[in-house]
Amino acid sequence: MTNDKYQLKDVKVFSSIEEENAYEYSRRKEQSPEERFQEFARLQAQRWGKNWIQTPIKKIVTFEKLF
Repeated sequence: MTNDKYQLKDVKVFSSIEEENAYEYSRRKEQSPEERFQEFARLQAQRWGKNWIQTPIKKIVTFEKLF
């Protein structure tokens, strides 16, 4: 049985954050800008859904007065 919506991916376990970062750097280096953009768009849709597109971002500024 195949599911066209989801792709099976290998799960990689890294012994350190540095090793993971090096792998991600090399993986992204091999991608085209369009592939990176599509990956980012998928992550946005997973995290925020329609809110990412339809809800404007609230910009909040805070400051502290120093004497």
